[in-house]
Amino acid sequence: MKGYGWLMLVVAVLLLLLPLPAYSAPAEKKTPSPSASADVPADTKPLPPPNQELSGAVFRVLCGDQVVTLAEEDFLLRVLAMEMSPDNHEEALKAQAVATYTYYARRRQAQAAKADPALKGADFAAPNDTFPAAYTEEKLRERWGEKYEENQQKLTAVIQAVSGVTITHNGALIDACYHAISCGSTEAAVTVWGSDIPYLQAVASPGDRLAPTYASQVTHSKEDVKAILTAELPKLRLGEDPADWFGTPSLSDAGTVAEQPVGDSRLAGTRIRQLFGLRSAAFAITYADGTFTFSVKGYGHGVGMSQYGADYLARQGYTYDEILRYYYTDVTIG
Repeated sequence: MKGYGWLMLVVAVLLLLLPLPAYSAPAEKKTPSPSASADVPADTKPLPPPNQELSGAVFRVLCGDQVVTLAEEDFLLRVLAMEMSPDNHEEALKAQAVATYTYYARRRQAQAAKADPALKGADFAAPNDTFPAAYTEEKLRERWGEKYEENQQKLTAVIQAVSGVTITHNGALIDACYHAISCGSTEAAVTVWGSDIPYLQAVASPGDRLAPTYASQVTHSKEDVKAILTAELPKLRLGEDPADWFGTPSLSDAGTVAEQPVGDSRLAGTRIRQLFGLRSAAFAITYADGTFTFSVKGYGHGVGMSQYGADYLARQGYTYDEILRYYYTDVTIG
């Protein structure tokens, strides 16, 4: 454990010593997909190895009650527009495109191996409730304005440059999870979802601390906090002094809250995040004058590739495949 700590420190120092070119920080996405921000367990079911039909020409997406068929390039263009600003570095966008393709190709492969009737013949459900309608040409023209042609051409070139490239571990497609901003280190899957996945381990990502929205705060009155906690834990006993309601949390090596003492009970940090609408499970709780303040670092579940961290590395000269091998442990890109 000590060796791991020293390794994280050395990597963090080296990255922060690298010069960061001046640039306007990419706008953070407004509607994160389940893979990016929600606490959705990684898909750990064993899958058959990739085969000749892996790169099927289309993705079939369940959108509400309808199955929408999209060409792979069209699907990736819309998801890339959803996940990252086109202002990001091309190599970071390529890394995101490969992670996205791998993430959904794995789900398509799983559905082909054992169909889920709930998907009604689709490969998977839509990334969010606004997909794909919010990412049509018309909607993207509204969003990007006069930069539509430039952004569309940039994202198309990115997708074509990495067409068919996937991330594998021991010959199988990985569950290429990603998130917006880490707390300074990505998180191991075992901490967030309880499953130790070899390629989803914690790695230092200190560039994330430079994100304009790295730190955030959420406040709740003591009355609201009590109501939320007792609704979650009906038999919960809280003390008379609200300052004692939350004990000292157990933290992972990466710095996220693994478990939070609450009154005479305990809750997972991920559950606290959900209950109080926090951007991540890397938080600290303080109390004063009838108000609880949750001070939060990062945005998302923290597992896999950090999107802001990927852009930071790209601006230091990392190529997309180097970025992917940095955030995903012992993987093959190709």
